[in-house]
Amino acid sequence: MGKVKAVKKGISVRIRIVFLAVILVFCSNSWVAAQLDLTVHDAINLALSNNESYLRAQQELEKAKNRIYEVRASAFPQLSAGLQMVRNWELPSFVIAIEGQPTTLRAGTYYSWTSSLTITQPIYNGGAVFSAWSAAKMYRKFAAAQLEASKRQLKLDVIKSFYGVVMADELARVATESVDLAQAGLDVVHKMQVQGTVSDYELLAAQVRLANYKPQLIAARAAAKLAHESFNNILGIGLNDTAQLIFTMDSSLFVMPDINLDSAKNASLDARPEVQMMRLQTSMLGKAVSIARAGYRPSINFLTTLQFQAQYDNNRWPDRKDWLRSYFSGVMISIPIFDSWRTPAKVKQAKLDLSQSRLSESELEDNVKLEVEQSWWNYQRARESLTSQGQAVEMARRGLAIARVRYENGVGTQLELFESEVALAMAETNRVRAFYDLATGYAALQKALGEEELIR
Repeated sequence: MGKVKAVKKGISVRIRIVFLAVILVFCSNSWVAAQLDLTVHDAINLALSNNESYLRAQQELEKAKNRIYEVRASAFPQLSAGLQMVRNWELPSFVIAIEGQPTTLRAGTYYSWTSSLTITQPIYNGGAVFSAWSAAKMYRKFAAAQLEASKRQLKLDVIKSFYGVVMADELARVATESVDLAQAGLDVVHKMQVQGTVSDYELLAAQVRLANYKPQLIAARAAAKLAHESFNNILGIGLNDTAQLIFTMDSSLFVMPDINLDSAKNASLDARPEVQMMRLQTSMLGKAVSIARAGYRPSINFLTTLQFQAQYDNNRWPDRKDWLRSYFSGVMISIPIFDSWRTPAKVKQAKLDLSQSRLSESELEDNVKLEVEQSWWNYQRARESLTSQGQAVEMARRGLAIARVRYENGVGTQLELFESEVALAMAETNRVRAFYDLATGYAALQKALGEEELIR
């Protein structure tokens, strides 16, 4: 009886363990699935957390902060310690006359120890330190602008990839629908051919049409798979992970009021981080000219040294009584006189870099203005195209329905039916592409205008 109870108890424990395991697996799968249900905003946030390029830009900002500390340290006191041991293998000697007799004297000792503690304070170095400090602060702002530019570019890339997946999936659906329509048309033709109302040629034509659609379906599915993998790569997740996209093909989400192009172009120059980066780069190169010119000027440093020195002849560690202390302060002045034209060459290079940066800044401003105008007209074209294509899809569906009824009743031709199916597929393809152009064109326009949020 006891053995039966023990067996029942063991079975009960196993059932509980299996039950808990099933619950854990179910919850885990549910959690993973929930994590991969992504809106476009979820995708952007995921990319900002995982994308390698953006993470590198964040690290560059951290490097810029530490560069400020590095340059600033050159203006503050420096404390250094030193220890030196010298073993003289042969000491110098010299001869002097003592009471008319030549006497040889030895100079120095065989062992010499010197330890020192020195504080150095730069007083003036031609303005190089403070110019470098100012440039380092500018570089920090440059890195922050670079990070913001990387962030906005990543957002645009995610939006394009997100709606690229949407477009690829929709085109695969259109290709599937075309195959289904061709198959349904073939079934109708085959039925009518059995009844003797159509010829064998029309049956053969329907079969060829279906065969021609199938490679297009294979290509569309392959393109959709690649679009998903590219999207996963931008997000920083596994290429084989499945992300379920949550979206609505509502064009009202991408409505933008009319703008004054000239005002928008000028405003974008102050709002775009790329322009801020170029302006900061020009300012930093101006500081580089000042740093190069510092080579013409003297440098002045104040120092204080505490020194201990021990000298003896026998091979032993010096005792406390062997050490002699000295303490001194001084000012060191270094005046450049001739450096084989190194400084003039540096100054000329720095001036040329500054001139090139100013030209690049002007070129970038023109490119930004052109980008604003191009993005605006691309957006307008996408809006008009989507409106017209939406109407075209409805008309194409009605036309297909009419052509099918006419053909089944022996009034219409097979060519009429085929052309109606092709027109529907083309209208749906154009509508999908127009929606992609509208969504990405809206985001590209927002980025061109210098807006931080690219999509609603």
